[in-house]
Amino acid sequence: MAFPLTDNQLKIVNHIDGPLLVIAGPGSGKTRVLTERITNLLNLGKKRILALTFSNKAAEEISERVKQNIDEELHDNVLVGTIHSFCLDVVMNRGNLIGLPNGLVIFESDVDKLEIMKRVANEITELRNGTLNSSGKSNMLKSYLKQISEYKQNFVTPEILLDSNNDNEVEFAKIYEAYNNMMLSQRALDFDDILFYAYRIFIERPQIAKSYTRLYKYIFVDEAQDLNEAQYKVITALCSEFGNIMMVGDPAQSIYGFNGSNSDFMTNHFKRDYKPTEFKLVENFRSTRKIIEAAKKIQNNVDSSAVYPLEGELTVCKFHNETEEALWVLNKIKNLMAEGSKWVENSISYENIAIIARNRYVLSKVQETLIANNIPINHGASSRNIESESIAIKIFEAGLRVIINQYDNVHFNQILGLIKYKIKMNASSDLNYLEMLMELDNSNMDSAYIYIFNTVKKAWKVLLEDEEHFSKALNVITLHLVKNEINDEEIDENEQYLIQKDIAMWREHWQKYCSQSVTGQRTLSHFRNQVSLGKTQSHNNSGISLLTVHMSKGLEYDIVFLIGLNEGTFPDYRAKSHKELKEEFNNMFVALTRARRVCYITYPTSKIMPWGDSKYQYPSTFLSKMGFI
Repeated sequence: MAFPLTDNQLKIVNHIDGPLLVIAGPGSGKTRVLTERITNLLNLGKKRILALTFSNKAAEEISERVKQNIDEELHDNVLVGTIHSFCLDVVMNRGNLIGLPNGLVIFESDVDKLEIMKRVANEITELRNGTLNSSGKSNMLKSYLKQISEYKQNFVTPEILLDSNNDNEVEFAKIYEAYNNMMLSQRALDFDDILFYAYRIFIERPQIAKSYTRLYKYIFVDEAQDLNEAQYKVITALCSEFGNIMMVGDPAQSIYGFNGSNSDFMTNHFKRDYKPTEFKLVENFRSTRKIIEAAKKIQNNVDSSAVYPLEGELTVCKFHNETEEALWVLNKIKNLMAEGSKWVENSISYENIAIIARNRYVLSKVQETLIANNIPINHGASSRNIESESIAIKIFEAGLRVIINQYDNVHFNQILGLIKYKIKMNASSDLNYLEMLMELDNSNMDSAYIYIFNTVKKAWKVLLEDEEHFSKALNVITLHLVKNEINDEEIDENEQYLIQKDIAMWREHWQKYCSQSVTGQRTLSHFRNQVSLGKTQSHNNSGISLLTVHMSKGLEYDIVFLIGLNEGTFPDYRAKSHKELKEEFNNMFVALTRARRVCYITYPTSKIMPWGDSKYQYPSTFLSKMGFI
């Protein structure tokens, strides 16, 4: 049911020039207002528009909605993407202006970054003296990577540390600089580098920022409550002398504090820096009255009013243990599917239902119960990192990276390890690892992998002839290693099964990439970076959604089961400070407001602990806050 725009919504849609801040509560039509304002500006001939958000799924939704409302010739006038994807384009296209090499690729895997840090560690005396065991050394290297990540997120360079009065920081600057240099010798970036280098480009070359704001006459930032310091600084560096910026978000839905996000950047810093016109959207067009009333008790400073005339249902149920809780959820779902709900007009499908918990482990018993009863489920979006399981496709994937980047000895050496190559090759920035890869001597590799390697090599040759023949390259592997029709080589059935699964996964990624790109302009480098950014993910929405609170953000369902509402679970036992507890209340607010019509809240009074004992569980503080206990 689409409601007509309210007076406030109309004012936002019709706002033309000047900074704009929109505080938009759950179900208040945030995405609709944002897309209709973009549509309005484009139809008024206001040239190009840039819209930035935090997830590929949100970017796709906004883009699709806008394109449905404008003429096809205007489609190229709007660019919608994540902050990371926009910044990566900046770095790839303008990085040479701050001394970055061409052809950069993303090392998103922790394994790859750890390998780089191991190489750095070989140059550090403290780690060569043999006083640390392998576990201690690994932990130290991970702590170095974490520290470097924190510095990059705050735009602290090695040069800044070298000027410090702190001897430890000066010493660490050498590690930090060596890590950066070794990454660049591989023509590689990590995720923090994307924002780090984009910021440097805008600050050190302000004319570049101006070129973007001349190109894009209006800039939108969706879900602005999720901005962290690095992201806010990138936006302000881009928009240093630019006023047509709109931020949309809801401070009550700020739940990513563990990533450094803070709604203050939207509510305080943006107000101070841009003095925007402010609007608040308080009407909730999504949820029924009982759900909104409960949510307002969790966030009593939220001014939200119900638009639906329906009362809805909000029920709290207590159970002896998690098994009883899971069985009740199962039976309630069966009942809803058979008889429906008086609060939902149409018949209920599995896709209308979500089961939400604070953490993934809370969902375990429910998941086990639903699967045992043949109830289809999904876990929302897959993770950004994709990992092949078969040896053959691991070799193929690592080889892709070497084809893309002949300086990549990290993945070249991964291949040597996978095929148990007998000769160790020393890394050097002067070597062409692609040539070396294609000339590896079969006699030096484990005999069990010779046939697999030679087959994958045929697939690489297909790509070296034409990078757009990715599907054809996968077909080569299928023909030789799975169908096994044209050779006498025995490939283990389990390995064949894993190869099939991996090929299906990579084929899906390639098909999604093809749908987002134009024939004749596709490259393996661009494809691999899009995979790293998560832009080729497929979102599986079939079946009942089993989600953590963080995964549920931005989604909505007719029926929501909010399970495991025990003290120490939700709110999380680790939330001690005022800031952490505030974020837990935000988490609960988000979880409740995913429900359109009905929300069932459940909790067990005992749980089996990991060591086997049963432990009494107290009901969550949130239940007393809402007046249920």
